[in-house]
Amino acid sequence: MQLPPIQRVLFLLLVCVLLGAASPAQGRVFVLGFDGADYRTAKALADAGALPNFARLERQGVFAPLRTTTPNESPVAWASLNSSQNPGKTGVPGFVKRELGPYGPSPAAGHIETADRKVADMSLPPFWAFLGQNPPALVASYGGVACLAVFFGFFAFLLRMKKSVAFALALLLGGVGAWAGWWASHHVPRVVEDVVGNPTQAGGFWEVAARAGVKSVVLEGAMTWDRPLVEGAEVLSGLGVPDARGANCDWAVYSTEVGERWVAPYGKKTSTGGKLFQLTEAGGKFESRVFGPTDLARIGRLLEERQRLQKRRDEHAAIDADLDRLDELRSELATLRPTEDSEEGRLSLPLVIEPRAGGAKVTIGAQTQEVNTGGWSKWFALTFKVNPLIEVRAVTRAKLVSVEKPLELFLDSLQIDPVAAPFWQPISQPPGFAGELARAIGTSYETVGWACLTMPFKDKEIDTPTFLEDVQFTWNCRKQLLDAALARSDWRILMNVESTPDRVQHMLYQYYDAGRPKYDAQAAATKIAYFGEEVAYKDVIPATYRKMDALVGEVLDRHVKPGDTLIVCSDHGFQSFRRQFHVNNWLAEKGWLVLKAGATLADDDLLAFVDWEKTKVYSLGLGSLYLNLKGREAGGIVEPQDKDALLEEVTRALLALEDDGKRAVLEVLRPDRIHSGPHVDMEGDLLLGLAAGWRVSWKTTRGGIALQTSTDREDAFPRAPFADNTNHWSGDHVSVAAELVSGVFLCNRKVDLPKDGVSLLDVAPTVLGLVGVPVPAEYDRPALRVHD
Repeated sequence: MQLPPIQRVLFLLLVCVLLGAASPAQGRVFVLGFDGADYRTAKALADAGALPNFARLERQGVFAPLRTTTPNESPVAWASLNSSQNPGKTGVPGFVKRELGPYGPSPAAGHIETADRKVADMSLPPFWAFLGQNPPALVASYGGVACLAVFFGFFAFLLRMKKSVAFALALLLGGVGAWAGWWASHHVPRVVEDVVGNPTQAGGFWEVAARAGVKSVVLEGAMTWDRPLVEGAEVLSGLGVPDARGANCDWAVYSTEVGERWVAPYGKKTSTGGKLFQLTEAGGKFESRVFGPTDLARIGRLLEERQRLQKRRDEHAAIDADLDRLDELRSELATLRPTEDSEEGRLSLPLVIEPRAGGAKVTIGAQTQEVNTGGWSKWFALTFKVNPLIEVRAVTRAKLVSVEKPLELFLDSLQIDPVAAPFWQPISQPPGFAGELARAIGTSYETVGWACLTMPFKDKEIDTPTFLEDVQFTWNCRKQLLDAALARSDWRILMNVESTPDRVQHMLYQYYDAGRPKYDAQAAATKIAYFGEEVAYKDVIPATYRKMDALVGEVLDRHVKPGDTLIVCSDHGFQSFRRQFHVNNWLAEKGWLVLKAGATLADDDLLAFVDWEKTKVYSLGLGSLYLNLKGREAGGIVEPQDKDALLEEVTRALLALEDDGKRAVLEVLRPDRIHSGPHVDMEGDLLLGLAAGWRVSWKTTRGGIALQTSTDREDAFPRAPFADNTNHWSGDHVSVAAELVSGVFLCNRKVDLPKDGVSLLDVAPTVLGLVGVPVPAEYDRPALRVHD
């Protein structure tokens, strides 16, 4: 039956509506991630009218607290947010990963200690693979034969030489080719020591989307480096990416007042990985060295030889000469590895500072810049030649702090050059994506995974203005990268992670929270230019939230079209860090941890103070407690059948713990009861959730204990379990009860929120649902229902 025209139109409209309700929106999805954006702080500012775009999203869609992970540490939370999988599945237990060795537990090395330090066999690009994965003799034979054939054909058939002459010349050049092949193969490292690997066992939602044909772009993705290449996903990695030295944020201060003992290569180590170097004067110039990576190629050859000899030893095929050579290799490798006090063993470039009126001429290697006193340089592009074929390229900036009494130069970490990341340590997927971004914005940018100068500020080697100058520089660089991605039209999912809120709150709660120990109201009132406005130090945190709000508004107004979805989220919230809890001190006080006899102040770190034959419980990391369990720890004494009873006893004592009459611990959780997956055993046996204002101490993080001495005792003994935190690092979230550090969740569309509240595990499946990609079975949560 033929319907009248008006009815046909109405029928078609009805069909379109029904199809639209039954299928996912076909628009794009924008995910703006703000590390450390706190719901409590953001909601108060929005309600006061300071965050108009957050308030607009609340009216238009949703603005809710976002439940974080336990533990609520950035690498844990981002890995779970990216993949909708709990820490027992992601394999990321926290910033600090426990290692169980033959002499007891210890923290893994590194700042993002969840990074896997490894000696990596090279997955080389094709040409390098041919050179590096074949014996030099085989490469030489291939090179010789190839040159012989090519040149014989060239001389005999193109130049029409006599065959005998052509063969003689080709044979000669074939010999040259064979030597060149042997030489080139010999210079390509087959293994590289201390590659920083990613422990994350769960890929991000963009990988799932890309495999389904949905093009995705991720900028500053946390815990995303060292991941397999997925066609259709372009990812610039953020949190976790090392610097060009294979470390995390190694920075340096060069001064005329450090002391003669610390002339390069010797440097005075700070608590967070910085080095202080004494400048030496020569003819009105001040000199030192800038230290880059180690001699990777030479170390690689020695490691390869050691692996070969160790294999022969393990197979009982080694002769005395092999065992002697193994001893020699240990000594030789030791000379090529830096120590805490010395950079000897690293490749380096000369640093020369020539004072001028109002500043100085600063030269690093072959690059020179004029820098004003109190000003920053532009990017230095540095090249460290490992050998004639291999080089490591880095970028860095310097601030000329002062020129007279003392002369002082601050040098930021040597960051991997985005245009030329080493093939053994890519910082993006595909590897060339980082360079494409640099070319798109016309400049280099920061690549290290812990951006902003929190560590030198924590060590009091830079001041507040210097820290905030770097914060603004980092934001502006990131904004250029985001603008470049937003200008493209070839993607359907865009995720951008901005870490500024986290860094600012870590360091500037000292001015924001008037209830902190030794709060300085005069310092808090100090004015500074911050993102184009004059603000007091105490108002920098709110000003940072306003900057976040402005970015959200710009994306909404300029880029989000009808049918598009904007999600704003964070990994966790924040609290002031007023008091620190020495967990091992408390365990010693309760008798669950026993010190070695004759303990000294030198034994206060890395669990070196523990008497394992008498200790039942110990702590390391940011709120994790472990049993000294028989069959797991090397000196375990707790019987497995006694585990549950002991954990219950410790939990009851913690929940009853008070500091100055106030409850210090709000919750104690067991990961084996709240998480699932193959990696639960990497987590602590108990996880602390402290009250607002408390955090585990700096000592506890590295498995330490705060010791003291007395005139009436020969040995060192534990201090009281609680102490004020007067460090610049004055705000935090780790080891705080999760309910007190909720992140933010905003959306420009109405969303049906779960009865238990929205969790960061909801983000990944919801994004996939919005682009019509099925949610993987391994995800812990389903997609939220998003309304048109």
